[in-house]
Amino acid sequence: MNIDHVILTIYPEATILEKVLEDGSHISHPVSPADLAAQLNQIPLSTGLLPHNTLFWRQVGGEELIAIYVPPRRWRPIAYERRYHLPMPGMLFMGTKQAYTVFAVKQKPKKPETELYHLPVPNVDGNGRICLGQAPFPTAGRGTIYQALKLFMEGSQFNHDNSRQRCVSFPDNTLALWDKLDEQKKFPLDELVPARQQLKQLLS
Repeated sequence: MNIDHVILTIYPEATILEKVLEDGSHISHPVSPADLAAQLNQIPLSTGLLPHNTLFWRQVGGEELIAIYVPPRRWRPIAYERRYHLPMPGMLFMGTKQAYTVFAVKQKPKKPETELYHLPVPNVDGNGRICLGQAPFPTAGRGTIYQALKLFMEGSQFNHDNSRQRCVSFPDNTLALWDKLDEQKKFPLDELVPARQQLKQLLS
């Protein structure tokens, strides 16, 4: 009789493997940790194809956490119905479930000690968490992270919320920096304000 599925039950004092056959009958027996490890070692694990510039990825309980590096470029964000054409620094953009975090970086992170900076945009709190508002952000994952990034930068309506202490020249209103940089080609890195965090704190 073929096995339909198996049930593994782990108790403090023993591990029991229960085989459920196609006819509904059950066969149970204890297994040693060494035997269990040997069997699990034969199961192929793969992340599949990860998006371009993925910094780290993990999956726990069916929920993904993924962080990508976004090189410096110009974006077309909207604030109070005005569409800008702004240069932005490199970013670290991270998502899990329907929560997203963003920081600015001066170069592509290559070590855990990489310093993080506040991205010079409103609607992001002091810990880098993005206020989603009414925008239809997808559940974070390998297949949706760039969709969420695009929605955040160019599909959301920015306002003055959390717009303080996000740049050096205009500490009271980041949108004033947007006015200054509109149509410019390169973001001045000396405008970045340290977030007092390092990449390794996001990895923990």
